[in-house]
Amino acid sequence: MGSGIFCVAPLAGETVWSLMGRVADRYGVPVAELRALWEWKNQPPRSPGVGGIRPDAEVLLSPAGQDLLAAVCRAERRSLERALPAWPSGPEVFAGVSSGGRPEARWQLGGAVHGLVVHACRLCTAGRSGRDVAAARYRERWQRVCSRHGRWLLGAGDGHGLEHLGIAGCPEIALAQRRWPGVAARAVAVGVEPAAVFSVAWAVVCQWWELALGWEQERVWPARLHALARGDAGAGEGFWWWRVVAREAAVFPEVVAVAGALVDPVVTEMVWRDSGGERVRAFPADGEFAQELGRRLGRPWLGEGGAVAGSGALVRWRGAVVRRRRDVGQVGEWGMDPWWLPREEQPVSVAAQLRTLAQRADGSISWRASVPREERGWIGEKVREATDVLSWLDVHGTAAVAAGARELIVGLLQSVAVLDEAVVAVASAAHQAGVPLESLGAWAGVPVEELSRDVVRHRADLEQRFG
Repeated sequence: MGSGIFCVAPLAGETVWSLMGRVADRYGVPVAELRALWEWKNQPPRSPGVGGIRPDAEVLLSPAGQDLLAAVCRAERRSLERALPAWPSGPEVFAGVSSGGRPEARWQLGGAVHGLVVHACRLCTAGRSGRDVAAARYRERWQRVCSRHGRWLLGAGDGHGLEHLGIAGCPEIALAQRRWPGVAARAVAVGVEPAAVFSVAWAVVCQWWELALGWEQERVWPARLHALARGDAGAGEGFWWWRVVAREAAVFPEVVAVAGALVDPVVTEMVWRDSGGERVRAFPADGEFAQELGRRLGRPWLGEGGAVAGSGALVRWRGAVVRRRRDVGQVGEWGMDPWWLPREEQPVSVAAQLRTLAQRADGSISWRASVPREERGWIGEKVREATDVLSWLDVHGTAAVAAGARELIVGLLQSVAVLDEAVVAVASAAHQAGVPLESLGAWAGVPVEELSRDVVRHRADLEQRFG
């Protein structure tokens, strides 16, 4: 490690862009002036509506660009390699491109390079560097608690303007983070990736979070939300905003508890008995599995309230466990993998929910503004294509009656097929913006299960099309 007054050591898991900002602060120059030392290959990602470079932005550096950063940091290159997750991606991006030895840089979002980016704890950063400056680090959802300062670190790209939530009044949140390594070890012991277990539990509990407004006996989450939202600051019109921003912290203890249950062989055996074992039967709403979850979550009434059936992710997990035990289906099928989480079961992001809240008008959700421009254009293209097909039909032409009828039928079928694609695209975009699948199924006149499958296929097609 280098030394000297201008030595800036990287934080473990820090983004390169965050480190650049701290270097500029140490030298007492605007970060834009520091950026001018590199040759930039694209434009930086901007924060929607407020301008400025997104705090979850990442920078990929060419080899010469990395040498330059190490020089201005006055840090050894090895320390940067160890601390910065995006460091290895830079030379890969610039491989095969002749730069003439110039230091080059390319912008990217941290989520596309390595993973979730959160605001670093300023007090920890100040204690290490002696400077009170913003920083950003890659952290998983089970790594968000700063126990030393009683803070839950918030996502850097969520767009709400906060860096952390105080959790001094919610000691169970920090306790859950200390319990997670034990759950992760149990997951490994049963042959499952801990991240996959967390993702399923996260989806289950977030679905319950949406249902909990109708749970008369629920007392834990309202009290926890009140504490996280700075007491009365979360009341009135701010309630819905705080409910979105504080969700990840508020549900974290329950996510860890559910994750522990899902990898417990005793619990999976309860699922098997509830299913009837070798004698197939419908799952009881208050079966052993549901009651055990209620006990572990400190909500005995949950096992009788149909909460299991209220979570599509949990129903899917339970069904996959039973299908695998009965060996129903083909090896490798998603329906037999309890840890495969379809896109429609994944929780809507904080950023998407905040955009939806911002677009509320007259009690209804205007979801269109939260749909990416490319996807809106694709939907419009499909509608125009269907219109064009209909305009080509010439039912009054001179062709024979039979041939004209065939042309009409084929044209109508083509138009209907294209319109079906447009309907699925609209439903997919609305669901991504927070509209429930049940409401979309009623709007489209399509069973929810069928619409869900169509949406999954559509999202996969969009990822291939637009990346």
